[in-house]
Amino acid sequence: MIEVVQYYFIALLMFQPIEEIHNCNHPNTLGTAPHLVCVWTEEDFVITKNNKRVLRPKRDKDNFIKAHYRKKYWKKRRMNESSQKKWRTP
Repeated sequence: MIEVVQYYFIALLMFQPIEEIHNCNHPNTLGTAPHLVCVWTEEDFVITKNNKRVLRPKRDKDNFIKAHYRKKYWKKRRMNESSQKKWRTP
């Protein structure tokens, strides 16, 4: 029985950081699981004209890690938008 509990805690310690990183990299996935580092809430998002939820560009309440992933999200979004504009045909 003790071995099972040990394996459970080892697995928990291994997979929790992976889940946290996934949650920070994909802010549009709001879930019911509690997260420790990047807790995305409804106040972190705005609704665009196309009814899409988009992460706000800046928020003063962010911790250092959340601010880093917010910048990363917007950098990736701008790169995607610029590459789409480049390849559009009139």
